[in-house]
Amino acid sequence: MTAKAFSRPIFVKNEDQTIREIACITDALEFLTKWPENRRGPIHNTAVRACQAAREGRLTVDGARNAFAGFARSVRIREAGPVSVEPWMITPKRGRMPI
Repeated sequence: MTAKAFSRPIFVKNEDQTIREIACITDALEFLTKWPENRRGPIHNTAVRACQAAREGRLTVDGARNAFAGFARSVRIREAGPVSVEPWMITPKRGRMPI
């Protein structure tokens, strides 16, 4: 995944509410292909066409990324991304010392 990788991944929520990382055109096309047919529309079709065009070299990878991000926002599945919480970031409760 060299030239077809996104500059930054896009995080989306699956139907089972898990967060999925979309890091390249192949990931985006796979996700869009599995999207329920009864929930597809013009924005979905635009994202598919943009990803296909980028895969064929007729559109930039960033153009495809933007189209996929627009689709994810329009169907409200776009996520900010997973957050990692390190132990030092958690404030201990009063009167208790961290272990």
